[in-house]
Amino acid sequence: MTHYFLIQYRQTGSNELREEKRGEHIAYRKGLGAALALAGPLLDEEGRPVGSVIILRAEDRGAAERIATSDPFVAAGLLELESIQAMRIAAMAPPA
Repeated sequence: MTHYFLIQYRQTGSNELREEKRGEHIAYRKGLGAALALAGPLLDEEGRPVGSVIILRAEDRGAAERIATSDPFVAAGLLELESIQAMRIAAMAPPA
């Protein structure tokens, strides 16, 4: 049975390393295909990134955690996993 998980990260690390690893990070997330329902940065009041959130389809929490921690930004110390929470999507508008 497939479940949905809300995964939240805190941003850490340097902007220089972030730019260096951005291509790997984006390729990794795109490579998740249909397992990735939603992804995007979390922003502060000035619009600067402070973290990231994804909604992921996975078989169980362990699979979600493996996917979440395999992101190249996590391996490089640019994102720190804050939480993984099971969830149910009750409604969702198509992206604009």
